Amino acid sequence: MKKSLFLFLFCCCVFSSCKVYRFFVRNFANITDYKFFTEHSLNHSSKPFHFFYSNKLNAPGNLKIKSFDSDSSTLDAVLEQSPSVAFLIIRRDTILYEKYWDKYTDSSWVASFSMAKSFTSALIGIAIHEGFIKSVDEPITNYIPEIKDTAFKKVTIKHLLQMTSGIKFTERYYNPFSDAAKFYYGTNLRKAIEYMKIEYEPGTKFEYKSGNPQLLGLIIERATKKTVTEYL
Repeated sequence: MKKSLFLFLFCCCVFSSCKVYRFFVRNFANITDYKFFTEHSLNHSSKPFHFFYSNKLNAPGNLKIKSFDSDSSTLDAVLEQSPSVAFLIIRRDTILYEKYWDKYTDSSWVASFSMAKSFTSALIGIAIHEGFIKSVDEPITNYIPEIKDTAFKKVTIKHLLQMTSGIKFTERYYNPFSDAAKFYYGTNLRKAIEYMKIEYEPGTKFEYKSGNPQLLGLIIERATKKTVTEYL
């Protein structure tokens, strides 16, 4: 028993920096994963935008909709059975529906995951407006020269924004050796980018791949001379 415990503790110390080790210990991606990652504080605006609230807030909850396990049900009932902890419906600048579950509230901390893609694309537009980037039609190798002698020279910023870059990227979080897991659990994303490959001709096919915003983030960093958090 003592030998087994010693071996386990030894492996924890030796492999704690290993992506595969972190994959199994943290037990797949979760909204509480913000606790594990390095924190970069982002201060809110001194004049933040606030949504209006509908005078019939949460009325959509009574709408009849088709659910997975019955012919029809209300939105409230379907959401109650889902694993979601929050659900909002926003039209223009007004919140029409807002509910939380499992003790979560509007001020709870959660990992935002792919919400970052929208902010990243917005920052690209702002960087163009401010003159840090010339155009979305620029080849990405203008900002990432370490991959200039590869098929990436055909990839433009627009290709990344539209998920048509053709990069080879496995979007599977349940495989500890996938590209998604490599970037999610890895500690040197800039180095990992150097090992990316092109799978098909850029601009010919849409495929949702999280490798695209990784490259966009590096472009923002190189163009503005600031981290993504600092620039935002």
